[in-house]
Amino acid sequence: MDHLPAEADDYDIGSLTSRIATVETRLEGRVERLLARVFRDFSSGLVTRLVDLDGTIARAGGEPAPLDTDVLEGKSVSFRVLPSGELLDSSGWAHLAGAGRGGDLVSELLLQTVMRLPRDVPRVGRPVPSSYRVRVPVDAFVTRDQNWIVAFEKAEAPDGCRGCTAISYRGEITETGKDKHPARPMKITGKGTVSGTMVLSRGARALLQHDFAFDWERTVESTRSNGTLRGRVKQTERVVGSLRAEDGK
Repeated sequence: MDHLPAEADDYDIGSLTSRIATVETRLEGRVERLLARVFRDFSSGLVTRLVDLDGTIARAGGEPAPLDTDVLEGKSVSFRVLPSGELLDSSGWAHLAGAGRGGDLVSELLLQTVMRLPRDVPRVGRPVPSSYRVRVPVDAFVTRDQNWIVAFEKAEAPDGCRGCTAISYRGEITETGKDKHPARPMKITGKGTVSGTMVLSRGARALLQHDFAFDWERTVESTRSNGTLRGRVKQTERVVGSLRAEDGK
């Protein structure tokens, strides 16, 4: 808690901050993907749905307890992507955003299902730099923009994966977002690092495996209707995820 409004004096802020000082969650399940449409520019409309979820949550170093995943079960996000993985548009984030909806647990995972690929497979010792922008339209009032600067490198494919191609990446991300709703004016700024490894099938036709990690530092500010600062919260987050194709498909 970097800046608290005067109204906070009426509440037990100490007990609140002790519960949210350190929170660790673990979530597992399946991601179903459906090809809904192929557009004239050869981009694909994909529907990605979360199913069979299970998880745990531990607060302030306490023992893990079951995580209520019902709010996320069956939720989906639609993506329009080019064959390269370039994200043209997406929708459905409004069903995940907001307190108690669990969107913060799955946003990076969902975006990594459409990870952008380099034009050519990197050669050994020759990294391929790339920079691009990812825009997430949360709802009519909120849009989050991310700028990625990454380098792709050739990696070692797992033993026994015949003809597979492995690509690793590492880089930095900056993020900005603003809520323009008059009842909840807020803005977010963040920076982070990302790293990961993707394993593609023979001919790079399908994603078999994707492991990734994010380290985020974010600042969230709430303002009053006249534009003055109401409150400021700083967040540190580490996200570690893994995607696996079922039955090697």
